[in-house]
Amino acid sequence: MRKWWLVLITLIVGTSSAATVWKWVDENGVTHYSDRPVEGAEAIELGPVQTFPGQRASTAPRSASPSPTSAEPAQAYTRFEIVHPTQQETLWNIGGTLSVEVAIEPPLAPGHRIDVYLDGNRQRLDSTSNVLQVPEVYRGAHTLQAAVFDENGRELLRTLAVTFFVQQTSVLNPYNRTPPARRN
Repeated sequence: MRKWWLVLITLIVGTSSAATVWKWVDENGVTHYSDRPVEGAEAIELGPVQTFPGQRASTAPRSASPSPTSAEPAQAYTRFEIVHPTQQETLWNIGGTLSVEVAIEPPLAPGHRIDVYLDGNRQRLDSTSNVLQVPEVYRGAHTLQAAVFDENGRELLRTLAVTFFVQQTSVLNPYNRTPPARRN
């Protein structure tokens, strides 16, 4: 039942720039919300809905023009994605170094480089390989994107963001199933 009230509130807020919602707590301590006043309810004025523009992710080159130093135009990439780590994957005990693998078709053009953005920060690896090693990645939640850059440093293409988690086993964890090594 509470779910339906939340849906109703969302619809009310979504269809108007500002709305009044009524809030009350019943005798069992359960909080309720309504679009209609109820005896003992408190009026809450909801302001306009705050929105954020989404980040445009593209699988097509951002610049279709050939580079001036190329003899023939660069072929458009038809596939560019991160294949490791996968979306929502938990990585255990990586020792601070993240191995990233990307799939790119056709193969990387001469002069083009691959780099990654970890948590929004470009790592400046400038690799020609589809397997990259990102240093200093420690436990926690992270986002990762890969990008192709031309010989002039212009970004041509970027993958969708992948969110992954890094965990580290600790001997201080009482639920650690691996006992610490014995000392003699």
